[in-house]
Amino acid sequence: MLEFLPRLIELILIVWIVRFLLRNLFGTGTPGRGFNASAGGGQAFTAHRSHAEPPVVSGGEMKKDPQCGTYVSTELSIKVRSGGEVLHFCSRECQEEYMQAHSSKPA
Repeated sequence: MLEFLPRLIELILIVWIVRFLLRNLFGTGTPGRGFNASAGGGQAFTAHRSHAEPPVVSGGEMKKDPQCGTYVSTELSIKVRSGGEVLHFCSRECQEEYMQAHSSKPA
């Protein structure tokens, strides 16, 4: 029986190490740690995603892109002055699409 005890301890230690590594690499079972694909882990800002309300941001102002509706930081946005107001765009693509759509309107 005493010969079996060191093998059991070794097996428990190996299982614990494997479990620890998997949790830290893939975030399984531990909220807020590791990579979590279902939460969009590792993905930065995605353009052309509409939001009903602006996200909560600490220490910055968000403005709605007039083309796609994405909220973008005023510090990071592409700014265009139009009719006495500043428009904030999330990307050059949205800016170009907006300008093209609004330049063809009759005055």
